[in-house]
Amino acid sequence: MTDTPLETPAILAQLERQTQLLERLVMAVEQRSIPAPNYDANLKTFDSFDWDGIGAQVEETDEDGATLVRWRGHLYRRRSPDNKFPAVIWFSRSIGKDEAGNNRYERLITFKALSEVDPLPQKVKRQAA
Repeated sequence: MTDTPLETPAILAQLERQTQLLERLVMAVEQRSIPAPNYDANLKTFDSFDWDGIGAQVEETDEDGATLVRWRGHLYRRRSPDNKFPAVIWFSRSIGKDEAGNNRYERLITFKALSEVDPLPQKVKRQAA
């Protein structure tokens, strides 16, 4: 059976719509099934951090820098505690509640001071040479 010239454009248009819907569906499933990577970054790089490098876009800023970033369709808020622990900035979002009714979060990235790296032991240096 052959299509008449009038049926072919309608079939192609319908196939194009189905393709677009499937692509949107795949993207939605990927966004839900891939957890945030919880990257670590040096706190000193926060002001100049390359958000595009991790596939994120800055949505909002204030005088201190990015406050809201979008990654894979989800929004992550800047957080930073004012307490006795070391300085840290992170971006997280709520992903629902646990069995006890407590909020659960996932982190996109954490900016913190990097610790000093210990020198390599001599036997490692010898074997690596």
